[in-house]
Amino acid sequence: MKLPARWRVGACSHAGSVRTANEDDYLLATAGADGPLFVGIADGMGGHAGGAEASRTALRAIAGEALDAGRNDAPAVRLQRGFVVAGRKVADAGAAVPALRGMGTTATTLLLAGNRAVVGHVGDTRLYRLRADRCERLTEDHAARAPENLLTRCIGAGRAEVAADHAEVEVQPGDRFVLVSDGVWSVVDDAALARLAARREPREAAEALVRQALALGGPDNATAVVVEAGADDGVGGMAEVDLPRDERPEDRSLWPRAAALPSVAAPWALLAVGASLLAVAALRALGLDAALLAMFRG
Repeated sequence: MKLPARWRVGACSHAGSVRTANEDDYLLATAGADGPLFVGIADGMGGHAGGAEASRTALRAIAGEALDAGRNDAPAVRLQRGFVVAGRKVADAGAAVPALRGMGTTATTLLLAGNRAVVGHVGDTRLYRLRADRCERLTEDHAARAPENLLTRCIGAGRAEVAADHAEVEVQPGDRFVLVSDGVWSVVDDAALARLAARREPREAAEALVRQALALGGPDNATAVVVEAGADDGVGGMAEVDLPRDERPEDRSLWPRAAALPSVAAPWALLAVGASLLAVAALRALGLDAALLAMFRG
């Protein structure tokens, strides 16, 4: 796809090693070379169909309003309106289709224009800004961590209203914005996140973050989007960006097995041990101690 040449981007998403489906979604979109760049990430909930539909619906609704070239509103106003529209669309879809009832999603978005970035956020997907040697988290989680990890705010879940956070931050050349779902940040701490995301091309950085989440067990869907700001020289123009069509690169050797999962051979080994114990018990019951001794010697 074509995006404004000033922004270098990379993305990666994976279902993880425990989940059977990926309910995360991400979106990069623009209205043209001179328009803002929209970047968003969402973590859906409500089961396979519901979560995936909620995250997809929300991001496209927000982006549609944020990039509406027919409106003269400020970018911050357009982004805020996007969250309102997303709440209504997700709630309407959940009410109309029984299989989607109660679906919801988090959403963390950026609208990048010039030297300013407008942030919109609800839930526990996260946004970080890397500048020089500093890694700063720009969002606060809307979740109660104990005794269970429960969202306190989201889009949908039976409600049309959205209580999203909004902010505006400065953008400098070289800044990197990193958006991640909780499948990444719950196992990759901030120090490791900064190290993995800072010294690679954006695409490689996004893949490194997801790969590290998998290496640490992959307990949830894992998605990362990395955006780097170039100099705003006023030249503009568009550049072709190769974003992954699949969840991960085709070369499966690049992706480690989850440390938390047993090897494929483990169940068969357990069956073999169980069979041996049953055989021993049967021989003892028959009083065949000599046969038992011979079995272990031979």
